Amino acid sequence: MKIQLNNFLILFSAGVVILFSLMNILQADQITVFLLVSLFLFGFLIFTLVSMADPKVVDFLQQRFGNNLISALIPLTGLFIITIGYLTLLNRLTPSDVIISFLYLYIPALLLWYDRQNDQKMNWMNLTSILVVWFFIELSLVPNVSIPQEGGISFFLLIALNSIVYSFLIIRRLDTMGYRLQPNRDDWKYSCIYLGLFISFFVIPIGFLTDFIHQTTEWLPLWQFPIILLGIFLFTGLPEELLFRGLIHNLLATRFKNKSPLLILFFSSIIFGFAHINNNDPPFIYIHMFGNEFPVPWAYIILSSIAGWFYGLAYIRTGSILAPAILHAMVDGWWVYFFNPN
Repeated sequence: MKIQLNNFLILFSAGVVILFSLMNILQADQITVFLLVSLFLFGFLIFTLVSMADPKVVDFLQQRFGNNLISALIPLTGLFIITIGYLTLLNRLTPSDVIISFLYLYIPALLLWYDRQNDQKMNWMNLTSILVVWFFIELSLVPNVSIPQEGGISFFLLIALNSIVYSFLIIRRLDTMGYRLQPNRDDWKYSCIYLGLFISFFVIPIGFLTDFIHQTTEWLPLWQFPIILLGIFLFTGLPEELLFRGLIHNLLATRFKNKSPLLILFFSSIIFGFAHINNNDPPFIYIHMFGNEFPVPWAYIILSSIAGWFYGLAYIRTGSILAPAILHAMVDGWWVYFFNPN
């Protein structure tokens, strides 16, 4: 079976790989074989991730790998081999890394395979799958390595994105996730509307009143702003919206479909806000537990929860994670560029 790949997705993935490669090559002291291999692996993982946003590719993968468990695990085995190979190149491979990588890739896949017989709603199997992907990275259980090794991005973030999209789209066949990367008019419209509302009525008044944000006096070069936006979109906005909107909000909405959509949106926004409890941005309140003092970034949690509300609205309006991912990149990019250059 032959498939014709979406031209936009081809150009988008090629543009990301070319830009990322040029930045790393220009910053490198010397061009080594290891650097080139790292950039090749980065390009491959970006291409596979982006290609799964094409419905024709998803249909092909479902027909080719979705008929039995053994074939369904073949692409994940490829990711496992890439992981072991890259850690070996870095001389970072340990027996525990092999075990963790194996569990990280295969536990969600196996759970989601046996979840196929159930309705597409939140249950212990898909919830466990989400938590494995989330907490393995959040708690630094996976090796902390970058691709390329110097000046790159999290290697396991790319592995996680590929594995979770494949596992939920191809193995679980969660057709309501909204994984789409070609923008349309509504994506831009709702991103811009909710950006203006969020910043004007919440970020600026709450941020300045709580001393959470300070306007920078050291401006980054303007040409860096689009690159900042693209980086945040790919490596912050897309992963978080895939997790919190495409999976958590989506599965909660189908689980409690008789409840008000705004009530589901409220709870998913609160979950998103408290997911940022480990951030180190003041102001803090301090909670004393077990003889220790834990700082809680209360302003960050409040603003993240409100942001989650607008990201969720964008998701509901468009039925896609793309609009909230664009909005997420705009919000974080605005904050990084104008208020937090570090």
